[in-house]
Amino acid sequence: MSNRHNQPLHRRSLAISSSGSSIIKEQEAHIASLQKEVKALTNKLMTLQQKHAIETSKKTPLTHQIDSATPTKRVHRLTPFGNIVGANSDTSRLKHERNHMGRNVSIATEKELNSLTAFQEEKRRQANHQLVKRILDMFDDPANHIKYLKSKDFYDDLKNLCSKVKRIFEAEPRCAFLQSPCYVFGDIHGNLEDLHFFADNVWKLGLELTAGNFLFLGDYVDRGMNCLECLAYLFSLKFLYPHKVFLLRGNHETRDVNGWEEHYGNRSFLWQCKDRFGTEMGLKIYECCNQVFDRMPLAAVIDQNIFCVHGGIPRPVTMEEDGTIGSRIQDILNVQKIAGINPPYDHEDEDYHQVASDCIWSDPASEEQELHSVDSKTGYGESLRGGGAICFGHKAVTDFLEQHGFSYIMRAHEAHSEGVAVSKGGRVFTIFSTSKDHNQGNQAMAGCILVDFDLLQVCLLL
Repeated sequence: MSNRHNQPLHRRSLAISSSGSSIIKEQEAHIASLQKEVKALTNKLMTLQQKHAIETSKKTPLTHQIDSATPTKRVHRLTPFGNIVGANSDTSRLKHERNHMGRNVSIATEKELNSLTAFQEEKRRQANHQLVKRILDMFDDPANHIKYLKSKDFYDDLKNLCSKVKRIFEAEPRCAFLQSPCYVFGDIHGNLEDLHFFADNVWKLGLELTAGNFLFLGDYVDRGMNCLECLAYLFSLKFLYPHKVFLLRGNHETRDVNGWEEHYGNRSFLWQCKDRFGTEMGLKIYECCNQVFDRMPLAAVIDQNIFCVHGGIPRPVTMEEDGTIGSRIQDILNVQKIAGINPPYDHEDEDYHQVASDCIWSDPASEEQELHSVDSKTGYGESLRGGGAICFGHKAVTDFLEQHGFSYIMRAHEAHSEGVAVSKGGRVFTIFSTSKDHNQGNQAMAGCILVDFDLLQVCLLL
């Protein structure tokens, strides 16, 4: 590009040097005349615009001036997830919007405004950098940051971080579409030690220098004793790398579960929030985190071939015109953008509430359930968990994979001492990424799976 522009300039300079000074003078005079004419026309145009603005303001009521000065418009930004047609999202109606500054605003004023905006952006950037740096430093060496972890500084940092990632999650579709290579992780459950092991061994050079995406399948809190630390670290990664790190929602990212102090005691997320910051501040940070959970995606698809979710495949709730079952991916995309699930908000649709619940609660049916409790027509049955949860059998898996052209299902939700378990004829992988707090013994392992195009590689913490 630079050579193409430089060559005409070079030829022009040679022509000028050979034509003599008289031609240069004529050209300069002509340019000066044109500049003078342009300046006169510009001044005339500005005068007419100012006159029109004054006349319009006299005729327009004050209330209308205020309303028109602050129009309500929604800016749609492109996301890395594609254009989801028919989803409960505005990404299918994208349009480019650009604000123009009126010519009657002086160039000097425009420069000052731009300078002020740039200054404010730089201040925000530096503040965000310091916020994330404090949390990453804590994660690298938590033993030397105990004072910070118990301070109002950490409370403020986590609260601000929640506000930032909440907007990121709300802009994402309910089902993310990713490309490999992609590392897939299961339950974390407040286990800072195992999470640190993955950081030291899987992305030891840093996420920015590690190829691929990182997908976490939910259950970040409860059971472990470092829920706040794990959550702050994962939220920091999401804030720094929103198109590289993806956090799905698990059943422990609901208030009915992570607020169950009577059951989990000091391993409850709510209990740890209150213990760390006191009752009043603890309740506030607990709610801030849960508002982030309300906006997390429910599923992901890797390479249009692997369906990823915390619990399992949802039951169908829609039908096509020809009487066939509607797309379950579309059903997930249609779940409300803000959903409490357990308990649900008043605005949550009953059918799509079922879809969301199935995504975070369901399990593969055991062989015993396949024989006695799974419906042979639908492939679904009642889960041993109770509370309306369901299990899915061989038929449900086959129907789902064939309907969408997928090969595998990757999910979490169930503890396995081996870190990764395979079921349903090698089509369903269960990934568990914490080796503690689940009665799996001292030899339990934490696992993750690397999806690298046609290669599935299991990585285990021994």
